[in-house]
Amino acid sequence: MTIDSPKSSIIIQQLIQLRLIVGYLGQGKQSGWWDCNFLDATGLRFLETTFPRTARAAGLRSTTEAACTVHDKALGRVGNYHLFRLPPALEDRLEHDFDKIDWDEAFKQIASRDDAMSTMKQLADAVIKAPAGPVQVGVEHRILTTTAIRELAAHYYSAFQDGIHCYPYFAPEHYAR
Repeated sequence: MTIDSPKSSIIIQQLIQLRLIVGYLGQGKQSGWWDCNFLDATGLRFLETTFPRTARAAGLRSTTEAACTVHDKALGRVGNYHLFRLPPALEDRLEHDFDKIDWDEAFKQIASRDDAMSTMKQLADAVIKAPAGPVQVGVEHRILTTTAIRELAAHYYSAFQDGIHCYPYFAPEHYAR
């Protein structure tokens, strides 16, 4: 599937949605995976002083950076991709699609931990038992698939449910299993 196909637009929206949900659940006040709280009410009020029209997008971008650092530390940066660091062309497309987000609707999904978990469970469409630590869920060319969204959501859902740190990732093609 190409990055500009109509089906990829839906998957890209789901990747942004999943980043928002996992970013929120991984915050310091939620599960403590990363040390920031930009996606809660206090964090957003802080961001509104500097970014009055784009505070929510800034909150997601800032949380993405914090989450990316944690994931890269667990996985290693070279060759692997994860929810918070995707191939450059896909990152550019996600950034472009930020303009299309209905932020009011998006933030309803993270109004509470229960809301976020419920939405993530729907995206997962299955319940699994995720392992602690890094886990390969596919290879690079499979990132833009509905299966990838379900795998990511299922692993993160299990991790937050069980109180473990799980880092699902996509390996480069030459490491395909």
